[in-house]
Amino acid sequence: MDYHDSFREIEELLGNKEFIERLSPKFDELSADIQEIFKRGNDPAMIAVLLFKLVEERQKTNSLLEKIFEKFEEILKKADSQTSFGPQHQGPSQLSPKMEVLPEQDQLILHLVQEKGQVTAEEIKKELGYRGNNAASQRLNKLFKEGHLRKIQAGRKVVYLARNQ
Repeated sequence: MDYHDSFREIEELLGNKEFIERLSPKFDELSADIQEIFKRGNDPAMIAVLLFKLVEERQKTNSLLEKIFEKFEEILKKADSQTSFGPQHQGPSQLSPKMEVLPEQDQLILHLVQEKGQVTAEEIKKELGYRGNNAASQRLNKLFKEGHLRKIQAGRKVVYLARNQ
């Protein structure tokens, strides 16, 4: 297919008003520009200009998306801070009265914390038979983030306490 064949195809497409209207109602306004671009399509300068405009538009789009993402993150942070049960936001008396069913492992951990007063990941690992401290730490941190436990750094160890202590 050479230049003239492809130009005829574009002319045929541009001549098919119904098809163009379905694709885009504003396409009609651009048809003269598109024909001009197509005529000069083999000109390297024209290709460079088109690529430059494309890059500019992409940068604008990325900038807009970045701003939207930042606003979305702000909204999520505000929503989290309003529903957070972390120690910096709410005390135990301010916890929501909603009922929540925890997984059995989490219930066992909370029971151990209530029984012992405080626990470490090492103790949870031994009591629940985890292979490593990582799984125990993740469970304890999850319970802390949900507001069920308090967390205190004691040297290199992290100690978890019941919420009401």
